[in-house]
Amino acid sequence: MMGIKVYQEKMFYNFSLSERVPQDHFLRKVAKVVNLSFVRKLVKPYYSYTGQPSIDPLVLFKMMLIGYFYGITSERRLAEEIFLNMAYMWYLGYDLDESTPNHSVISKARARYGKEVFEQFFQKVLGLCIEAGLVGGEKVFVDSTIIKANASLKSIVPRQDLVEPKFSPKEYVDRVFSENPVEEESQENTEGLKRRQRGKANKGLVSTTDPDASVYQRPGVPYQLAYKEHVAVDSKARVITAVKVTPAAVTDDRVLPDLIHHQPVKPKEVCADKIYGSVDIYAHLFDREILPSIPRRSTGGWRYTGGFPTDKFVYDREHDVCICPENQILKRKGRSYRWHWTVYKAEKKKCKACKLKSQCTGGEAGCSVIRYDRRDALDFALAHLKTEKTKATIKQRKTYPETIFGEAKNYHGLTRAICRGLDKVRMHQEITIQALLTSAVQNIKRLVKHCYTPITNSVSFVLEQFYLRVAIPPFQVT
Repeated sequence: MMGIKVYQEKMFYNFSLSERVPQDHFLRKVAKVVNLSFVRKLVKPYYSYTGQPSIDPLVLFKMMLIGYFYGITSERRLAEEIFLNMAYMWYLGYDLDESTPNHSVISKARARYGKEVFEQFFQKVLGLCIEAGLVGGEKVFVDSTIIKANASLKSIVPRQDLVEPKFSPKEYVDRVFSENPVEEESQENTEGLKRRQRGKANKGLVSTTDPDASVYQRPGVPYQLAYKEHVAVDSKARVITAVKVTPAAVTDDRVLPDLIHHQPVKPKEVCADKIYGSVDIYAHLFDREILPSIPRRSTGGWRYTGGFPTDKFVYDREHDVCICPENQILKRKGRSYRWHWTVYKAEKKKCKACKLKSQCTGGEAGCSVIRYDRRDALDFALAHLKTEKTKATIKQRKTYPETIFGEAKNYHGLTRAICRGLDKVRMHQEITIQALLTSAVQNIKRLVKHCYTPITNSVSFVLEQFYLRVAIPPFQVT
């Protein structure tokens, strides 16, 4: 006999919200492992002692965490999902007959707290990971990824005309590309031209929608307005130990010293791709006794296009000159203050009369060499890069930051900035908050996974042993 379901509302229900949330639900694990009561202390200075009570700031943070855990980037949709999802309501501490907060309270709270509160929140979560033994400090992997700005290229105008634009946005975009055509050249020349155009565009142009975003382009990716997220990842459990957001035009190597400075545990080794392999970075790590597992970006401490090996040139520190194999003096002719190297050049007449001219390919202009300031750091880095252990570490790089970025973009909504506006300071603040919260939920996931690893069949036994090891009540942060 076929049954037919007939729905009829009841006046009274015997219902428990807690019983409807499965015991193995992810949010139950989060609630058991991570005690977020420290949030109230973080935000206490932003509330008055008088007036009507606000929504509990702990609820606001939990709402934001739910959005990032489940990749809900729209705050309006997040508020609707919380109202409909019993597990979300249970995690926030609301019952079925209670009204959940409106979506507008999230944006208001975020603007009130500022990025400083969210930086402290990220550090608190990182501290929990350190207490759990998830940060070893043996190796730290550094990399960056692009985050699309919530702005269109059509919003670009010249900086001097930001207040009083002379043309429509479409006219400006058409003029930018018509006045900077890309000719058919070799791939190397074309890439160099594109880099120069991007640099010129970022200096002379600005987006009216998001003034902090930079024009960015790479092979296979069209021009776009974007930011960069720079992260440092510890090798022990892939915990994110530092986060920084910059406009996309900022080069990666400029951010690495700041990431290293904010490491909670001094790393023994830092690994990154060759874009970080400058002498400045080698020197920065060398001075702090950190191994630089970073491929070399440029040529050696001496750069010379001739036929003689670089060790044939002798540097006279007292007179600040270089001496070639024929004992000719190369005087100082130029200086790069950005890359910290000096060029030394021989006299053209003496080069022509040199009996070793056939072995030297210095050309008609005479031979010249480029000497970097920190040769000691460079030599140490080059020797370190030749070891088999370093080569194995460099191969591991793609399995750390790259997987972190893939997880953040595919599951936590970091592909695109979720906010937009005209306030320059607020825009950079908003994207930084987004990156910090994304990194925080990724670290919480690793913490939950660590606590629920089946050492025995009893989850309570695992948690009990963990609490005994850290010798504190369950994650009570003060």
